[in-house]
Amino acid sequence: MRIPKIISKNGHEYILEKQINNKLFLYKDMLYGYKECFSKYDLDLIEKQPKMIYAKKHHIR
Repeated sequence: MRIPKIISKNGHEYILEKQINNKLFLYKDMLYGYKECFSKYDLDLIEKQPKMIYAKKHHIR
């Protein structure tokens, strides 16, 4: 899984600064220069997992 060097989010382009930990990456806005962290989920590297739905337990005698 490759981490993109340049991404485009919310009409802004960001360039990769450094990796914070296994899940977070620090990006710098190319236009204004402010920094923002994105997770692997924000970068679309991981798909959202569906929630597990448990059925109610039936009272058995």
